[in-house]
Amino acid sequence: MKIKNLNQKDFKKYGVIIELSKGKISFHVLFSEKENVGWRIGYSRLLRKPVTQLEAHPDSYETFEPVSGTSVILLSADKKPKKIEAFLLDKPICLKKNIWHEVISLSEFSEIKIFENYNITGTKYFKLKKPLDIWIK
Repeated sequence: MKIKNLNQKDFKKYGVIIELSKGKISFHVLFSEKENVGWRIGYSRLLRKPVTQLEAHPDSYETFEPVSGTSVILLSADKKPKKIEAFLLDKPICLKKNIWHEVISLSEFSEIKIFENYNITGTKYFKLKKPLDIWIK
């Protein structure tokens, strides 16, 4: 599986990269949700291990903000994940609702800060046919 670098063109079907547009030097709204749903901040410490499933949240956007280590995020926009793409998670991102995802650490461990709706309901899981691991040559 090829690991892609994050860029707006390749990533736009999954969400947005949290960065200022060229030429912007002040506050810039990247996306918003009009409903007042509440949110929570999570902090995840991932150990180096294969991925066995993907998950999707039909009712929540979700950010993944790298804090330490080196990670890759696996993504699919299919109803049932057939094509999975891998992106180096070296910038903060926000996923659209209902995007299949999982993060895999390439280093011994990685730490990721996560923002999501306060109540995550209807989370879906997709078990992979075989564990998926990524190694850098």
